[in-house]
Amino acid sequence: MAAVNGCPLIITMATRILIVTDLHQRAVLYDALIKLAGEIKPDAIILGGDFLHHTDLLPYGRTQQLTPTQCAVELHAIEAPLMFVRGNHEDENWFEFRDAWKSLHTSAPVRLNGSFAMIGGVGVVGFPCFMGYQQPFSEGQPLGGEHYQYWFKHLLADHGDDAKRLWIMHEPPTCTQISEEGSPVEGNAWWRDAIEEHQPELVVCGHDHTTPISRGVWKDQISATNVLNVGQNMDGPLHATLVVGAASDRLQFEKLVVD
Repeated sequence: MAAVNGCPLIITMATRILIVTDLHQRAVLYDALIKLAGEIKPDAIILGGDFLHHTDLLPYGRTQQLTPTQCAVELHAIEAPLMFVRGNHEDENWFEFRDAWKSLHTSAPVRLNGSFAMIGGVGVVGFPCFMGYQQPFSEGQPLGGEHYQYWFKHLLADHGDDAKRLWIMHEPPTCTQISEEGSPVEGNAWWRDAIEEHQPELVVCGHDHTTPISRGVWKDQISATNVLNVGQNMDGPLHATLVVGAASDRLQFEKLVVD
């Protein structure tokens, strides 16, 4: 171990978390994610909802759409640990994806569904999504109620301030510049209430693919909390967020766009 003046020198390594939303089974976006992961080598990757595409809806975009099984196979090429947050498009297709994942790995895919994970020195909370058919993704583990006050209090009691660092929610909080007000993708008013009440350091969301891109605005603020939605193009290029931080540092972030 290195030392300074006879004392051990403790070097705190920053944790790098890559967050991507709204892949919708598009082959071009999965390919770009694999390329990006190989280039930047993050410590973990979180897919923040709609990595699959609703079973009964026509595909978005013009390029090839993968099957849920093919999505799991594609992600198997990534070395970093992956975690999954539900969006409104994960329904019965989750079962096919989960089973394909389990056939390739020694365990089931890691879900962040009203739950907490510590990634390096960064505490992460994955918010649930109650739009659409949520039961398959919940895997029979109800949260006790849809409102955040039912389940977040337990995370706060167990993890303290670590539960107020990085939040991943598919639906954005309402009344920001990063989603279209009055539209089906406006977001969740309860999530805004949660941010105002608990003031996490950083929130990363998705759901509204186009507003951040068309407005050229991917960051907003609710009190002291930065809220990000980098948007997504169904036929590429891939939009992603890289979050960097350590236990004692404020989280840093940047938008990545990859062909």
